[in-house]
Amino acid sequence: MAKAIDVVIIGAGPAGSVCGYLLRKSGVNCVIVDYATFPREKICGGGLTPKAYELLQDVMPELQYDYQSVNHFKLMLDGETLCEVDLAKALRMVRRKDFDNRLLQQFLAVGGEILKDSFSHFEKQKDGKIEVSLKSGKRMTCDYLIGADGANSQVRKQLIGHHLINTLWMEQYVAKGANEFIFEFSRHYKTGYYYSFPNIDWDIVGAGGAYASSSEIRSILKQKKIREMVPVNDSVLRGAFISVDTVKSGENHVILIGDAGGFANKLTYEGLYYAIATGRNAYNAIIEGVDFITANHEIFRKKRKEVFITRFFYSRLGLWLMKVGAHYPKLIKKAFEMNY
Repeated sequence: MAKAIDVVIIGAGPAGSVCGYLLRKSGVNCVIVDYATFPREKICGGGLTPKAYELLQDVMPELQYDYQSVNHFKLMLDGETLCEVDLAKALRMVRRKDFDNRLLQQFLAVGGEILKDSFSHFEKQKDGKIEVSLKSGKRMTCDYLIGADGANSQVRKQLIGHHLINTLWMEQYVAKGANEFIFEFSRHYKTGYYYSFPNIDWDIVGAGGAYASSSEIRSILKQKKIREMVPVNDSVLRGAFISVDTVKSGENHVILIGDAGGFANKLTYEGLYYAIATGRNAYNAIIEGVDFITANHEIFRKKRKEVFITRFFYSRLGLWLMKVGAHYPKLIKKAFEMNY
């Protein structure tokens, strides 16, 4: 017999943990399903922008986590440094392995339950309930199913199939260098960039972009002499996809959040802010009894706007204007801060 529960959340990353935490604090009976054992490694630069950590402070005020503050930013184009600026508010660089586990522990601390299992499929029942089947054979009936299972979301696959545009990113941990962000764009990259991000115990270097293959990214990293950098903790070059094609589930009681819904920033590919924000908005939709499209309206609007900004920015004209604009660092600083 299927176990009855109010909300089933697939995925224990930031989006799922934030949503579950808020629901449990409001007395909603919910469970998070994830096959991983936490703490678990996660491919990600680990940057919390000011709007991300300020939102996190609002939704989870008791959360404590370690981070490295970084506010020096270097912009490059085809090997040439265009400008360097100091940002008004620092970004917080976190170890995703530890950060994600802290979020999950907050969910558990308010009475949440995590089930180590994997999603198989769901069926809509005649009474409006949703029956969720797991790969172990367990079944649950719920009022809401939340897909928070990342870029390769199986919940999304059942809803709409595979039509998302994914960007491939590859990165490696290396010995710490200067405490600065480096973004290097190129006329030869496909809607992406090379980056070097400082973190608590190491730097993270990598590259990626839309439609990029692993061989193309390896070629970029070879040009940047990544193999000559000192690896940390026997780390190797690893890769992951980021979904950038935002979708709507089409089912009021099946909600996609975070990377499962393609909510990463289409220009910078930053995803933590949108994971937290869509997790909160899913909670609002459930508590207020409105559909997710209404509760998440502002973010859907931003995603549509980002499509046009990204197409222009990565065009030849856009990159040329970036090079010209770099003669005015205050302009670059303002443009960057508007996006973070």
